[in-house]
Amino acid sequence: MLMENLLPKEIEDEIKRHPIVYVPWGAMEWHGEHLPLGQDALKAFAICCRVAERTGGIVFPPLYIGHQTLKVYGFPYTLEFSRGLVKKLALELLQQLDAIGFKVIVILCGHYGKKHLEAIEEAVKEYKSKGGRAQVLAVPEYVFAEDKGYKGDHAAKWETSIFWYFYPSMVHIERLIGKEELKGIYGDDPRKYASRDLGEIVVNVIVDRLVEKVKGMLKEASKTA
Repeated sequence: MLMENLLPKEIEDEIKRHPIVYVPWGAMEWHGEHLPLGQDALKAFAICCRVAERTGGIVFPPLYIGHQTLKVYGFPYTLEFSRGLVKKLALELLQQLDAIGFKVIVILCGHYGKKHLEAIEEAVKEYKSKGGRAQVLAVPEYVFAEDKGYKGDHAAKWETSIFWYFYPSMVHIERLIGKEELKGIYGDDPRKYASRDLGEIVVNVIVDRLVEKVKGMLKEASKTA
């Protein structure tokens, strides 16, 4: 259920049934010449939707507010926001989602800048220190598949495969053919190693494990309700 599409009564009813909200968080950032700028958030959004189909709950609109992006290396069409803004946005979002009545809040990060992730982690700690009541998970999606070899890359084998699985019409590997330099791609060459089949495999692992994690968080939330 997409939050922006719901009527007030629909939100109220879903919170009573499944008080879970998923927040897909990415960046507007260069991802090679074969992937769209919104890849991070769109990837996280698709995963959140898949998980919500199994756990219930509501999916928040994707966020394209990234810190420590490729803007620092001069890549075009990339938006870079301050660390302070990311932390402030995360904190205020957590507080307001809590006030609405969500008991489990999942921030799934499709953008992996270390300082970006640290800012969100700090916001979670501050939220808790100020009396936040919800169970919160704020992680990049790859943490659920590191044992499968996925430790995060940038527009390379793994991100390309996942995005290819969800959005095949938006992946243009052909634009990389014959290129001596792969601009803004960090990791294994997607021309050689990326595939929709690999994307499906890793997505299934991530979704299965995130579903179980959320179910456990919901049980913990019910104990303190």
